[in-house]
Amino acid sequence: MIGKDPIRDFGEKKLIEMIIKKSESFQTDDKNFLRSHIGDDAGIVAIGNKYLVLSSDMLIEKHHFPKEMTYYQRGFKSVTSNLSDIAGMGAYPIGILISLALPKNLCINEFNDLMNGILEACSFYNSPLIGGDTNEGDELVISGTGIGVSDDENVLMQYGFKNGDLIAISGEIGLSSIGFEILNQGLEKTKKRLIDEGLSSKFIDKSVSKILSPIAKVNEGLLLKESNMITSATDITDGLSAELHQLHNSSNKYSKKSENLGFLIYEDKIPSIAIIKKIAIFLDKDYQDLIFNFGEDFELLFTINSNKFNEFKDYFKDEEYYIIGEVNQSNKIQLSLSNGEIEDIKLKGYEHFK
Repeated sequence: MIGKDPIRDFGEKKLIEMIIKKSESFQTDDKNFLRSHIGDDAGIVAIGNKYLVLSSDMLIEKHHFPKEMTYYQRGFKSVTSNLSDIAGMGAYPIGILISLALPKNLCINEFNDLMNGILEACSFYNSPLIGGDTNEGDELVISGTGIGVSDDENVLMQYGFKNGDLIAISGEIGLSSIGFEILNQGLEKTKKRLIDEGLSSKFIDKSVSKILSPIAKVNEGLLLKESNMITSATDITDGLSAELHQLHNSSNKYSKKSENLGFLIYEDKIPSIAIIKKIAIFLDKDYQDLIFNFGEDFELLFTINSNKFNEFKDYFKDEEYYIIGEVNQSNKIQLSLSNGEIEDIKLKGYEHFK
C-alpha cells in the first residue's frame, strides 16, 4: 500500500510537492491567503504595501559540513544558505533566526567559533540575528529562517520567462563539487597531484574555498530585481540540473502550457569548461556530474529578456555573469555538447531521503 511506502521512495522534491498541495487545499478566500505564495525559493506574504520574503534551511552535520570545515565556517554557511534563497527572490535581507541543536560534548571554544561565524555572516550580509532557539542533539544541526523584504510584488520568481530569453548564471559553477572531491580524496596529496599535472593552484584553491566558505549573491539578486529585465530567477543549491527542472516545472504550473517552453544550454559557454573537464579526468569523475548534479554553488540562475540584453550589459557591466543558454519551445531541457550533439539534461541534482 502506498501509505506504507518509505519516504526514500519519494525523495525531498516529491514531499515538498505534497506539502504545497496540502497547503493550497487549506487556503480560503481570506486576503492573507490570496496575498501569499508558497513553492518558490522563499515564501511571500503581503504586509501592508510591502512583501515579506521568508526562507528556511536546515543544515545537519553529517550531510552539510565537510570534516575540514571549521566551526566558524559552519556558522557562516548557515547564514549564507538561508540568505541565498532571499537573494534568489531579489529581496533585501532584514534579519535571520537561528536555532541550534548542540551535542553536549561540544567544547565551549567550538561553540564560540560557531557563533562568531554566524554573527560575522550576519554583519557581512547586513542582516542581524534576531532570535532562535537552542536544544540538545546527537550532532550539530543549524536551522535558520531568513527574512527579507520587497517594496513591491515584483520579486523574482521561478517562472515568467518567454521564448528567446537568455539563460545566465551569476558566477562559475561546478567549483564546489570540485572542492568537495579534492577534500574527499585528501586535500594536500590531491592538490599536489593536480598541480603536478599542470592545473592552476589558484583554481584549486578557489574550488576548495567555494565549498568551505560559500557566499550568497545577495547584492546581485537585488540588482537583478531592480533592473526590470529579468524574467525568472532561482539560486543554485541543489545542482544546475535540478534548478533548471524546477524553473521548467514552475513555468508549466503558472504559464501557458501551450508555449511548450524549454531550455538549451551550450556546453562551450559554461565558464572554465576546459579546466573542469581536465580536473574531472584526474578526479575520476564525470565532468557533467561536477557541473550539473552536485549543488551548493550558491550562484543565481536567471533568464534575461533578450530584447533588453544590450541594456542589461550596460546595467550589469561591473558584475560577474555568464550567458550559458536560451529559452526555446522544445519543451525539453537539453545540453548542446562541444561536438554539436544534443542530449537531455536529466534530473540528478542532490536530493535528501533518496
